[in-house]
Amino acid sequence: MNKAKICLFTAGFSIVLALILANNLSAADDAQLRDGIYSPKGNGNSNSMPVAPVLTPQTLPPVEKIRKDKWTAYKMAKVIWLDKVAQANPQIIEAICSHPGAAKILAQHRHLDKIAEADHYLCRRLCRWRGATEKLLRNKYCDKVIALDPQGMYLDLKNHPKDARLLTKSTMFNQMIDENPDLGKELSKHIY
Repeated sequence: MNKAKICLFTAGFSIVLALILANNLSAADDAQLRDGIYSPKGNGNSNSMPVAPVLTPQTLPPVEKIRKDKWTAYKMAKVIWLDKVAQANPQIIEAICSHPGAAKILAQHRHLDKIAEADHYLCRRLCRWRGATEKLLRNKYCDKVIALDPQGMYLDLKNHPKDARLLTKSTMFNQMIDENPDLGKELSKHIY
């Protein structure tokens, strides 16, 4: 009950304050506001300022910043529209994959298949890191990523033979072997 009264009081107070401030503007100020220019009274400046600051569109952080700053790489890896960013500049994916944690987050991305189409070496970049490889193999789009760059998986199986079991548990395993019989041959070397 008290919270409701306090909320109503603050809402009423803010409305009254806004009305008081609005009444303090004169007709000349209203005309200036309509023109988009406002110069405060008593300033003495004949220069006028725009009412709202000029907003510049946000730009992506440069690739070098992502490469050097792991927190920026983490943030970029979590972006939902990363597939669109990758189509515009595939070097951003390369920069994100230079950090193991960010690569792990990227391997779980819901649009990993579209990201792989933009950057065909994605499998190699993700398979550099152990955790990212495991997350990649658990992603439902791993077949498309591996199909675009099977060399990354061959190198990973050579370094980490236990990943062969994870790969066989993939839901798209049969389709991957049908599309790439060499992957089946490589897997047969490592499954015991």
